[in-house]
Amino acid sequence: MKAYRMLLAVTAGIIAFPCFAQITVVPSYSQSFDSIGTALPNGWNVWTSSTSISNGTVFSWNTGLVANNAAATTSNFFRNLPGASQTWSAGLSTGTDRALGWRAGDSASRDGSITFTLSNTAGWNFESLSLQLFTPNNSGTPATFQLQYQIGSTGTFLEFSPLITYANNTAQNPLLITSISLTSGQLLAISNQSDQVTLRLDNNATSGTSWNTLALDNYTYTASAIPEPSTYASFAGAFALAGAWWHRRKNRT
Repeated sequence: MKAYRMLLAVTAGIIAFPCFAQITVVPSYSQSFDSIGTALPNGWNVWTSSTSISNGTVFSWNTGLVANNAAATTSNFFRNLPGASQTWSAGLSTGTDRALGWRAGDSASRDGSITFTLSNTAGWNFESLSLQLFTPNNSGTPATFQLQYQIGSTGTFLEFSPLITYANNTAQNPLLITSISLTSGQLLAISNQSDQVTLRLDNNATSGTSWNTLALDNYTYTASAIPEPSTYASFAGAFALAGAWWHRRKNRT
């Protein structure tokens, strides 16, 4: 009976605190979001009511195609949009190139976020990271989004240095693609971490919900493995042997 109660407690804990997908680091990663008509890619999630220390409430992803100018509804605050290669039109919803979209309709969705989570980055240095952002709609008010990171499953989301931000264009020009790139120096903050690492695109507005839809596409990174200490020791040993050989050869000469 005691064992049975313990099993029930563990099961309840799993149900109460679901684990969301994480992925491991690879040397080269590319995400086009073209498969979001089936499901969000592994490692990706969308949220409402995010805070400085919390992802918030996980949003139920709707796989259906959504038009560029579709109004916000409770089922498509985060949406499956035409991607960055489209020839833009307001009502366009079709096409094989897709992008991960976001359009708020209430304060919870305004305060939401898009996250990408790695189980850890131990043994890896990130060399580059890039993504494309654009505004699919041609009406609304501007907002500014920021790219942040969190080390571990708790704690404050931090800013990269320098800050990485994207502002919806004030002229409301749809499909004006903005490419954002991070350098290896900026990415040192998330490199070689033994805990999980979460990157998130977060809206920094505190009021208003009628701004343009944001779309994320073509997210990539590259990383290189950090040599083990034994590798450095092997190099040192090889240099020492080479030096000794050169010294003996010089003496004989």
